[in-house]
Amino acid sequence: MKRLSLILACSLLAACSSTPPVRYYTLGALTSAGSAALGSGPSLVVGPVGVPASIDRLLIVRQVDGARADVAEGHRWAAPLKTEIARRVAVELARRSGNGRIVAWPQSSIAEPEMSLPIDVLRFDAEGFEKVSLEVVWTLRKGGKDLAGRRFVATEKVAEPTWEALALAHGRLVDALAADIATALPAGTRGP
Repeated sequence: MKRLSLILACSLLAACSSTPPVRYYTLGALTSAGSAALGSGPSLVVGPVGVPASIDRLLIVRQVDGARADVAEGHRWAAPLKTEIARRVAVELARRSGNGRIVAWPQSSIAEPEMSLPIDVLRFDAEGFEKVSLEVVWTLRKGGKDLAGRRFVATEKVAEPTWEALALAHGRLVDALAADIATALPAGTRGP
């Protein structure tokens, strides 16, 4: 009996040691905000960001064969997507505008921002390793009033059938979203 227990324990340990490592991904490398001066524009907090429950997880989700979702156990986002999206949009808006007072929610250092930018992600779907689609509704608010807002829809091809390429395609779509939002920023927010 002891021998059987020892064999089972060794088998379980061998099975655990053969599990592939978990890999973590971000939406890609961030470009520096550069010389954005801290007080060069009105304060803006990006967020909160809402995402569909089907992708509101650390595990990367791909759509396969139309209606089937493939939840990748070994491939995960480094942070929740809503946090990653807010961070990336904030950095990209600060870089484009030269305004260093643009930050991501919820870790905002600005207690009472002059403007806010809530973002509702309606879909952020990876279709296999072929393409990623993003559909978002965003609203730029100041003092409780809507200054601008619209629906953003875009698709990005995945460069190669790898998880890294899939994550980078997600990141390029979020950069395109930030570019769309940047065109609607009030003149004083856009920088020089």
